[in-house]
Amino acid sequence: MAGPNIFRTARSSSENRIFKDESALLPDFLPDELPGREREIRELVYCLQPAAENRQPEHALLLGPPGTGKTSSSRLVLKQLSEYSQRPLTVYVNCWETPSRFAVLGFLATALGEPMPRRGIAADEIFARVVEIAKKEGRIPILVLDEVDRLSAQPDGAQVLYDLCRASELHSLKTGIIAITNDEEFHAKLDARVRSSFVQHTLKFSSYTMPQLKEIVSRRAKLAFMDGALDSEVAPLCAAVAFRNKGDARVALSLLLSAGKAAEHENSPRVLVQHVRQVEAIALQSSGIKAERKLFEMDEVDQKIVEAVKKAGKSGIESGKLYDSLSKIAKERALRNRIERLEETGILSAEPIQLGAGKSRLIKIKES
Repeated sequence: MAGPNIFRTARSSSENRIFKDESALLPDFLPDELPGREREIRELVYCLQPAAENRQPEHALLLGPPGTGKTSSSRLVLKQLSEYSQRPLTVYVNCWETPSRFAVLGFLATALGEPMPRRGIAADEIFARVVEIAKKEGRIPILVLDEVDRLSAQPDGAQVLYDLCRASELHSLKTGIIAITNDEEFHAKLDARVRSSFVQHTLKFSSYTMPQLKEIVSRRAKLAFMDGALDSEVAPLCAAVAFRNKGDARVALSLLLSAGKAAEHENSPRVLVQHVRQVEAIALQSSGIKAERKLFEMDEVDQKIVEAVKKAGKSGIESGKLYDSLSKIAKERALRNRIERLEETGILSAEPIQLGAGKSRLIKIKES
């Protein structure tokens, strides 16, 4: 005879409920309001409002460090725009997952109800179909290109920006582009023919202040946890850790989620400061990086970069050698952008060095 179901047994042994809706702490959760980003949202609305009135919207470039609300602000505005008017076709594209002209145009074509075959069709043909369908249906494509520097690093990346930004002039198709990047020099790196028609409006997202982080964490905590399940000092502590991480709100929310899971695992009735410290200690032990500076949202590419630098030891690794060792997972420009971001968040340091007749950088794990 089979024994009791192990999942049912595990659930019944957990007497204390911590979470009400833990999805409120996940990176892709979209709240109804974004504290501290009211001005930026108003500016985005100004850019995109014309699309609801069958007029040409303004393209916008969103700049700022990680975790400052660029993606969330864009998604919130797109969501409300699509609820307000059926004319705009709002599309969110993560350029790390969709890193080429063909992929972006295929993604847009699919959103218009025209699935594209993976092979046997040229990007120019996909673009022609996009223009034809959108004009026929009276739709105005509004695209958010998140991590757009990843797209522009590809050989045909600049071309798709040109396609979309000049569509009104060349094909009588109105479009709106919201490009997001952490690279403050992105505009200057663009091809001149793209730059002249692309950046009409630049929005700079500054790091969150301590009061803003406290409000963000407090609001999400109310959605995520049962009443009384959070010690009064936990949310402010998570906000303080994020503030030391260049005001990155994702760090605070990730830390709070991990602390909640630690409390749940212990069957604790409340999330305590000790659970936050416990999560920090685990991060410190597993990474060798000062816990309060650790990026809790590092993806696989970031992790491979950090691992390669750690493997080089305290002496560090010359940037060219690092690019060569990681050439199979990303191109040099993309790796350079990643390293700059890891440097901004305090995980890596990069110091200029002379290398023969040229210059390079020495990449190291930043000391605590």
